[in-house]
This record gives sequence, C-alpha cells and structure tokens, in this order.
Amino acid sequence: MEDTGGVEVSGYFLQRMKTKWGSCNSRHRNIRLNTELVRKPRDLLEYVVLHEMVHLIEPKHSERFLALMTEHYPAWREARAELNELPLAAELWEN
Repeated sequence: MEDTGGVEVSGYFLQRMKTKWGSCNSRHRNIRLNTELVRKPRDLLEYVVLHEMVHLIEPKHSERFLALMTEHYPAWREARAELNELPLAAELWEN
C-alpha cells in the first residue's frame, strides 16, 4: 500500500461484524475492522484499511473515491474480488 495522502485516523477498533469487513466514522475519524480480517492475507487487510481511509476523504463510492483507490492501491479491484469470495464471519461448528 502506498502513501495515503496524509489522511489522519484517530483510532482503529476491532469488532465482530456479520455483514461488513470494515466501517468508518468520518466525524470522529475512526475505523472499525472486522475481527475476521486477522485470518485473511495481509493484502486484504490493507485493502480494507485503505478503503475506509478513503471514505474519510470521500464518503460515497463516487468516481473520486474510485480514482483515489486506484491511485493508492492499483490492485484494489482484485483484492475486493478475493475478499468478497471469503466468509465474513467464522462458522461455529457444533458437535
């Protein structure tokens, strides 16, 4: 992951999430990450962190958002596709 253009993040939080890999709060400038990301390849974690950091600049998935993603992580589309094929939450096995 390249330089992120000076985006400041106040804090990162880990949370179990059933429907998302990450989220952000632009007012408080913090990012929440799905705890399942620790089980995924590092480049996918970097993709999610960058995705949320770019949302601190551009809240919507606009053309500007896409351009910023491409500028800072040229292979983001491949990372997104790989991540979207993986389960969001750990499956609980019952005996």
